[in-house]
Amino acid sequence: MDYASTTPVSEKVLEKMLPFFTDHFGNSSSATHQDGWYAKGAIKRARKQVAKAIHCEESEVIFTSGATEGINQSIRAIYDLYSNKGNHIVVSKTEHKAVLDTVAELEKKGAEVTYLDVNSQGLVDFKEYQNALKETTVLVAVMWVNNETGVIQNVKKLSEKAYENNIPFLCDGTQAVGKLSINMQDNKIGVMPISAHKFFGPKGVGALFVRRKKPRITLCPLITGGGQENKLRAGTLNTPGIVGIGEAIELATREMEKNVRRLKDIKKEFKDFFTSHNAVFNESEGNTSPHILNITLPGVKSNQLIKKTRNLSYSLGSACTSETLDPSLVLTAMGISKENCFCSFRLSFSPEITKEEIEKAKNYFWNSLNPEL
Repeated sequence: MDYASTTPVSEKVLEKMLPFFTDHFGNSSSATHQDGWYAKGAIKRARKQVAKAIHCEESEVIFTSGATEGINQSIRAIYDLYSNKGNHIVVSKTEHKAVLDTVAELEKKGAEVTYLDVNSQGLVDFKEYQNALKETTVLVAVMWVNNETGVIQNVKKLSEKAYENNIPFLCDGTQAVGKLSINMQDNKIGVMPISAHKFFGPKGVGALFVRRKKPRITLCPLITGGGQENKLRAGTLNTPGIVGIGEAIELATREMEKNVRRLKDIKKEFKDFFTSHNAVFNESEGNTSPHILNITLPGVKSNQLIKKTRNLSYSLGSACTSETLDPSLVLTAMGISKENCFCSFRLSFSPEITKEEIEKAKNYFWNSLNPEL
């Protein structure tokens, strides 16, 4: 129950990837022979699969090592390239650490940062957001689906307001792919990073959407020395991984409707179970993804609960920060007390979880929460 942190590689995806480790191992930059052409063709197909899944142009897809890389490249490049306009960044307090830490580094170098509050349901207030935008604002960053709570922001409305003010809008789409319908023609998001391993693809590969028009976003290279990926990321391309993200995103999109129905059923089962234990659910009613459930059990320390349920895999929050002793920044921003933050944990689901596994998990929780019975 920690599928928001990572997923296994689908057997269908792995099957497509394997030949590119052994039989078709050519370098896609080798333009003089068929082995290179074959690899280049496979990467072209994967780019088409990603573009089709999120409804964008193929030229707007850049392959990366994952969302963290895409976030870093986008924030740093936009801040540098738009410096003639100003040095102001607007970011929500509930962003992933990849965003917050990168912005904090720029803040040390002179960036002016406005950190947007969220309400008790984890949503950005549009009026506050609107008032935060300045003539000197060069970047806005608000994630689509929160990785700890599953709260869904209205990124269409937020990105359109940024566009009206000629401000690039970065949206972390990591937890959105495969759970929400994504159409980049229906918003003004400028850059959006994703990671394959969040939707049953391989680790170490991702994609970065970079809009080419209305608005056109310009980035500078992350790595130089070869000109690959529109000269934004030089180096030999990871053909097996790229094949993997293409197949994974196609599968996730094709099966999304069925999977979302299953995820809603699984989430309801656990909500019903924890309601009987006086649980509070940290979410936005009607604006939360079905694959994430953030729970507070008042008076029950979550780190102690995890010790009692060793046979279950779930987390105290984001996998990237779950080892820290500090209360969750996301829950704190939602106004949850420090005491209740330490009584909170995240379950995140796969549509592949069986009824038997659900019952087994509920039994583990029941026995841990009711030791005297």
